Amino acid sequence: MRNLKFGTNFTIFILFFGVAVLEAIQTQNWARIAFWGAIAVVFLLADAKKE
Repeated sequence: MRNLKFGTNFTIFILFFGVAVLEAIQTQNWARIAFWGAIAVVFLLADAKKE
């Protein structure tokens, strides 16, 4: 993850991460927070692998 570039998938990462944080603040449902966080990481890794 050293060569992260700020592409489209990074923007989607920020959106999903934001949803997870808002979910954490509002509901304290840790399973749902982990799910959204995992989806965010998938998009971040996809953006890092894309050349």
